[in-house]
Amino acid sequence: MMGLFHKKEACPVCGGEVKGLFHKKIGGKKALCKDCSAQVSMAKELLKDATPEFIKEHLEYRRENALKYNALHWEAEYDARGTKMGVDPGAGFLYLVDADMDDSDNPVVFSFDQITRYELYRLNKKVDDSDTPGATALESALSALSGIAKILDKDKNSNDYFRLLITTTEPYWPELKIEIYFNSPDDIYGFGGFGDDLERMCQVLKSAARREPVTIC
Repeated sequence: MMGLFHKKEACPVCGGEVKGLFHKKIGGKKALCKDCSAQVSMAKELLKDATPEFIKEHLEYRRENALKYNALHWEAEYDARGTKMGVDPGAGFLYLVDADMDDSDNPVVFSFDQITRYELYRLNKKVDDSDTPGATALESALSALSGIAKILDKDKNSNDYFRLLITTTEPYWPELKIEIYFNSPDDIYGFGGFGDDLERMCQVLKSAARREPVTIC
């Protein structure tokens, strides 16, 4: 009879039953239930040493984040192939959505003051950062996009991407690495292309990191 019945695993945070696969694990081995897993949004490195108490504090933060997200007025929203940003310039906040952040239903909200550094790469080549004075993010992104378009025109199967590196004072996301891939020039310049939105996202991040006024367009 051994093996036919086994003790069901309980979530270390809420005590609920852990069903199925692919749930987040804390402390390297303790699986969270589906509901708790869905609410967590933090860097993977933090999960490795997380305790149940740490996750409970995080879930309270996530509830407060949801209230903040719903209360703010997102005057501009951008979308670069699933990486999304909303901006409330009057209140001084932005939100970010990316697949690695697990936060599409409750996007992580950052104050402008929490953004301390911004860098933009095309593959491994830096094309802009927050140390560069002036409104150069748009120009740098345009230049890099032109380079991508040329490569992809020659080889439709080429893979190229932008990488955004963002450093923040947000304890659950101290550093964000966001990669945005392309498959054809149409992804950038064609109907529904994301080039303009990516440029605007970069400018918001750069201005916030430099403690300059954030404008939207």
